[in-house]
Amino acid sequence: MDKIYRVKHITSLYESCDKCGLPTINCICNKSVKVRTQAKLWILSSEREFYRPSNTARLLKVINPESTEIFLWERTKSPDKLIKYMSMEEYKTFVVFPTENEELEKRKVEFKLIDKIPAFIIIDGTWKEARKIFRKSDFLEGLPIVSIERNYASNYDLRRGATEGNLCTIEAAIEILKMNGEMYSSQVMDDYYNLFLKCYKAGVSGHIVKKDKEG
Repeated sequence: MDKIYRVKHITSLYESCDKCGLPTINCICNKSVKVRTQAKLWILSSEREFYRPSNTARLLKVINPESTEIFLWERTKSPDKLIKYMSMEEYKTFVVFPTENEELEKRKVEFKLIDKIPAFIIIDGTWKEARKIFRKSDFLEGLPIVSIERNYASNYDLRRGATEGNLCTIEAAIEILKMNGEMYSSQVMDDYYNLFLKCYKAGVSGHIVKKDKEG
């Protein structure tokens, strides 16, 4: 996503960082090592979702900048750059989505390590928004679906009912990296995500969080 969007404030006391979304007093953009994952993470996000300070896709771009790209979903305009990437021979593209009916179940695949670079399209938004984007995106038709089988509840609690029992965007990315055997990167992301949750909740009330790790 080439455009720069100004994140809405989560507190009236401080300006918010346009990269991590946190108040500047708790910005974590330089509070973690960067990773470069083998898997490509292509985030398909509505403009409304990207504006939200509680958005976690933004964190993926901060911590994994070389392998993460965020594409704006618009109802009347296809994301041409994403579609171009999908057609490139070097990538094997999957869409990450629950197989909630028999038709989608037929497209579900069990992910295995492959010779090509795996690229995962993750739809970014509430479950209601994600369904809408999935249904109205013709370019996603026919793509193999990877569904995340999880045995734990999401830690994301910044919005009431936002995930409706599903994982948030960065949690989905963490599980994808585990499937691809990228355990170090997945752990770095998980640590960063937990720091974000802590700093976000503190920032709502204007509190400063002391971070132990300097990037």
